Amino acid sequence: MSYRIHKEKDKPYLVFLHGYNGNSKSWAYQFSYFKNKFSLIAFDFPGFGGSEKMNDPDMFKVSNLIYRTLKKINVQKFSLVGHSMGGMLAQILAANYPESIYKLILSCTHTGYALNYKSPLREPYMKRLEQRKEMSDLDYGKLRIKKMLPNMGDTNIFNFLAKISEEITEESILCGGTAMQILNTKSILYKIKCPCLILTGSDDIVVSKEKSSFLIDQITHSMHHEIDGVGHAPYCENYTEFNDVINSFLTS
Repeated sequence: MSYRIHKEKDKPYLVFLHGYNGNSKSWAYQFSYFKNKFSLIAFDFPGFGGSEKMNDPDMFKVSNLIYRTLKKINVQKFSLVGHSMGGMLAQILAANYPESIYKLILSCTHTGYALNYKSPLREPYMKRLEQRKEMSDLDYGKLRIKKMLPNMGDTNIFNFLAKISEEITEESILCGGTAMQILNTKSILYKIKCPCLILTGSDDIVVSKEKSSFLIDQITHSMHHEIDGVGHAPYCENYTEFNDVINSFLTS
């Protein structure tokens, strides 16, 4: 598995897991903010960034791979930030390896699509595959962000996100899509014992209020913070509030 790492002497580890339109580069605004406060690691999901694709991908296999990779580099305990697809992965890590997690931050995420194993790829993912085959990197990157954030007015943020989405391959779409559509974390949420912060965007059109509310209700000791005026990428759209809220939670 590919990952970016920034070690800060005697500082605890903070691990980042990206979403379906991203990779480990997505966390640039967080690396800049947290680099003197924590040691930082951002993973590439299988098929994204520098990580190889996974045959028969599922979130439980990916979470185990991440856990083993962290053990291998002697990271025994860490806090965890997971956005969207990465938030699904983070739920499993927190549920299955509770002794390793200090605190959990879930951003714009839900419990998965709960389809049967070997179900055909969901129609929206099939559409992405077709678009990826037909479009240039540049056009595909822009399309992904327009679909995710139709009201994004900040050109710099739009270009930052689109540039990362340009790197998505057919393998990325298959690996991430398959893992998300067969996932259902509902039966393991009770195992999440660490302090948990759930972040939502007031204008998120990707993850419904109903889906995020389920997590807030079921992770009984969780705190919820909604960031106003942002959609499905608060880590970029309003990175100041996103970072400050996480920092307050981690240091409290």
